[in-house]
Amino acid sequence: MKKTCLVVPCYNESERLDTEAFLGELKLNPNLSLIFVNDGSTDGTHQVLKNLFQQCPTEIHDRIHVIHYKQNQGKATAVQRGLLWAHSISLKLPGPSFLGDCEVLSEGRIDAQYFGFWDADLATPLAELDWFYHCANQTEPDLLIGSRVARLGSNIERTVFRHYSGRLFATFISQGLGWKVHDTQCGAKVFKGHLIPICFEKPFKTSWLFDVEMLLRLKNQFGNQATDFILEVPIRTWKDVKGSKIGWADFIKVPYQIWRVFRDYK
Repeated sequence: MKKTCLVVPCYNESERLDTEAFLGELKLNPNLSLIFVNDGSTDGTHQVLKNLFQQCPTEIHDRIHVIHYKQNQGKATAVQRGLLWAHSISLKLPGPSFLGDCEVLSEGRIDAQYFGFWDADLATPLAELDWFYHCANQTEPDLLIGSRVARLGSNIERTVFRHYSGRLFATFISQGLGWKVHDTQCGAKVFKGHLIPICFEKPFKTSWLFDVEMLLRLKNQFGNQATDFILEVPIRTWKDVKGSKIGWADFIKVPYQIWRVFRDYK
């Protein structure tokens, strides 16, 4: 596997965070590093991550990093700050001030060719990373997007509502972008470091549609040529994990937020 650093945003994940699965993948893949961003959790997530950092085996200790915020910033900000911090550390730049008021547990070393973000519930297993790079072997794309499209041999467990709402959402986004996109919202994406300043330097306008904003920023920068270095990877295994942070109130706001995002990025 290529040297990869993933940001894992966490908000009230103490019951869902499978620390053994994360540790297991770190032991199997010496090229993998993880940054857990605790986004103002009100449950025991902070302690779970602190224990993970302090008690992990010596051989992987320098590949686990934890950023703890007392106040909830929203998923988009958690991902953004985690990636900007990772990128600056990998380039050996001075300590970034954009992290704000937080606690950082880290030995301060990150060596990565690819960066990305991955959902804490592991709805997409970390083992899929090897599949990502297998699919990218011929073209070496700059951005790989996990896509939950059911196909022969895949095991995609989604509720009927989530499946059809996802397809409707993807149709709207594809029309707005002018690109054929099957799935923008899967929480499994990896990309080369040079895209981080373009996609993450500025704050996002939404918390749950920042994936779409990423693509719009790339389109504004590169035009339709951006599709030449983007690859949608059909995920082999994905399961709907209970405890989603997106409620009905968020879902109702989606049409307005889609309209607002496309308006603001014209």
